[in-house]
Amino acid sequence: MLQFLRQEASPEHPLPMRRILLALKRRGIVCARKAVGRDIAALRRFGYPIVFTRTPYAGYYLTSRALNTAEVRILIDAVDAAPFLTADMTEQLTEKLQTLVNRRERAALQKQIYYDPSCKQQNTEICCSIDVLHRAIAQGRKVSFWYYHRTLKNNHIQLNDGRQFVLSPYALFWKNDHYYLAGNYEKYNTVGNYRLDRMYKAKMLKKPVRPFSEVTPYRERFDTADYLHSAFYLYGGKVEQLLLRCDSSLLDVLTDRFGSEAEVLESSGETFTTHVQVRVSEGLYEWLLQCGARLTVLSPTYVRDEMRHRIRDLYSLYRLAVPEEGGEEEPPQETDS
Repeated sequence: MLQFLRQEASPEHPLPMRRILLALKRRGIVCARKAVGRDIAALRRFGYPIVFTRTPYAGYYLTSRALNTAEVRILIDAVDAAPFLTADMTEQLTEKLQTLVNRRERAALQKQIYYDPSCKQQNTEICCSIDVLHRAIAQGRKVSFWYYHRTLKNNHIQLNDGRQFVLSPYALFWKNDHYYLAGNYEKYNTVGNYRLDRMYKAKMLKKPVRPFSEVTPYRERFDTADYLHSAFYLYGGKVEQLLLRCDSSLLDVLTDRFGSEAEVLESSGETFTTHVQVRVSEGLYEWLLQCGARLTVLSPTYVRDEMRHRIRDLYSLYRLAVPEEGGEEEPPQETDS
């Protein structure tokens, strides 16, 4: 009865008693109207909000669901966009999510669902790895797994021979279209990030994890939100305060990256300066460079100097040849502006 109401009924299309009886009969269940009434009363006693209406015609429906259509659509789109899932996993999860809406809403969803199979991973152990790592984090136990990278061999892309790791796992998170494990590799006093789509044969060990308080500033719990907030492209590094001068067109970019609480020190119509806390790493420099001339690092000096060196290296790489009479093109002059 509950399944019928979830999949067939809505306020616009309530489920009439005759349709309920007919559907049951098709499944080999013959019963009287009173039996259906008792079933509905039992579901109501268990807390399901089932109402009877006479508009647009007489019938029953659930007034609320665990998830509405918009929420189911968001989850389906997230599954379809997740590149770490295989094509088969994507289809299976999409079908399961569709059962949370009624038949008519499901038909409308099916017409709009799309994903690109070519962007999906081939690692079929993703769900097993998530289960193992989730349980290991909850129980405070170490894990082992084989980790692979792609390599070129005879101009073909393939996985290398892999390497086995033993880690103290601290957090699972989805970032930049990939699923990651944050954990401590026992040889170092740092936290590293490992992609689950490159992970195979994950196992939970009996050994207890190394306390994250030994390798992070966190004490009561591993603060995943804070950990991700200061890391660029999931590179670790020294925490530093940057002073930036930004073009006003970067306001949305800065807000998306650091949140609306980013400290703006001064602003004019065209630029603003701001303080942001980051981890200085290769990922940070990649992010700064992609902003181009619209962003300038004012301090600290060593970050500003590193940006100068990288810009000069890029200029040397992309420098164009000029006609002989014009002489060699001069590199840009370094200034303090």
